[in-house]
Amino acid sequence: MSDLAGLKVVVAGLGPMGRDISRVFDRAGADVRVVDVSPEVTEAGLGKIRAEAESAGEAVSSISAATLAEAVPDADVFLEAVVEDMDVKRVLLAEVAALGRDELLVASNTSSLSVGEMGKAFGDPGRVVGMHFFNPATKMRLVEVIVGGGTSEAVAERARELAEALGKTAVVCRDSPNFVVNRVCRPLYYEAQLLVTQGVPAGVVDAAASGGLGHPMGPLTLLDFTGLHTHLGSSETALREFGDPRYRPIPLARSLVRSGFTGRAAGRGFYDYGTEKPRAAIARLRREPGSEGADVRVIAAGPDARAFDLPATTGGRTITLYRCHGGPGEGDVAAVRKLAGSGEVVVDSSDGRWLDVLPAGVGWLRLHRAPAGDLFAEIVRDDVAKVAPTPAATAVVDAVGATSVEVPALPGLVVDRLAYCMVNEAAGLVEEGTASAGDVDVALTLGMNHPRGPFETLQLAGAPAVYEALRSMADLTGDPRYRPAQLLRRQAAGARP
Repeated sequence: MSDLAGLKVVVAGLGPMGRDISRVFDRAGADVRVVDVSPEVTEAGLGKIRAEAESAGEAVSSISAATLAEAVPDADVFLEAVVEDMDVKRVLLAEVAALGRDELLVASNTSSLSVGEMGKAFGDPGRVVGMHFFNPATKMRLVEVIVGGGTSEAVAERARELAEALGKTAVVCRDSPNFVVNRVCRPLYYEAQLLVTQGVPAGVVDAAASGGLGHPMGPLTLLDFTGLHTHLGSSETALREFGDPRYRPIPLARSLVRSGFTGRAAGRGFYDYGTEKPRAAIARLRREPGSEGADVRVIAAGPDARAFDLPATTGGRTITLYRCHGGPGEGDVAAVRKLAGSGEVVVDSSDGRWLDVLPAGVGWLRLHRAPAGDLFAEIVRDDVAKVAPTPAATAVVDAVGATSVEVPALPGLVVDRLAYCMVNEAAGLVEEGTASAGDVDVALTLGMNHPRGPFETLQLAGAPAVYEALRSMADLTGDPRYRPAQLLRRQAAGARP
């Protein structure tokens, strides 16, 4: 590539992100000069860049070491990837302001700090923009272009064009805590942790996220990988910035961090890596389809009988799957009791209100079709609530060929709770004007490798179903985390007949 031939770029900060960003600019043909806290540290960073490029089968074309005083005066672009500390960034930006030309574009790779505050520190807010690359920047296609309160339209457009010239996909968002990807994923991480505190094994949570939602890595495995101390710090920032209790950190994360159990690098986090790694834990807790449904015919009934087509099943044993994804009304309960009086029946729902009205002997599960087309089931087993999997529930899962996990009778169970809380956060983000719905979906699919964005999930499930599910979770828990966004409420109203 030579899309940026002749462009003079300075990258400050040679941690993993800064090194990768330098290589991305080099690939595009830019003249890249790298800077760190001292000439010695800079040379060491440059050595790592060359070694990492060689390991990847690449050659470094035009990356050299320099000082700020040598590199900035004739630079076209300055991109900082130094430590996520606003005081450090303020000092750096003041130095750059004293050295750079009026035409210099100043970008920050921050993942959470205020671009507007950096613009103020620089002294010319119009020239400062966020360009948040994702790790590893050499492979990940997404760049969030963050427009600060004072960022000029011309500079924001230059940053977007620059990202595209690097072969990336840019999504533009307004300066807001955590921007798009980290903001929308925040409830995914929060709910995963809360589920553990409520008795769901970490491996079940991660199996549900990967099996039901198609996520390439479960949220708890991912938190262990990135470090719980990093997540806790960003959670505290989100709570401080938004001032909303729904962003409060989960006490379990704080307890683990205080104990030194910060994740995989420490040997223990949500998983104890000396005992059982995540993949083994997930495999142990996940049940593959068995032979119990070999002679079973599954008939769908209920208000959501046509939620998606079930695989064809034939056999002499008939089981009715009563699909009611909303709250059970009197008619639903009566229908299930009538069905149970003449045969085997299993309720298919994640609504926690079924706990109060589930007839004795009736099974309870929630069946999902994952984005790749596979079927995944949550089978409710709750020794405290005395809800046990019935032979019929197991037979249904086997008959349709679904992988499954056992979950307690919690509002939303696991899959819908994770998915709908992300949808709700995305709706709030769009409502406040931080980004468009289309850009949110692009950001989540490219930045997290999720097979669906939250608004695609919303479209598939239907706004009324998502809204009612969140209301149910809010009513049953009394927790403001599940308060539906007003945009979602309006969308639900507009979608009803």
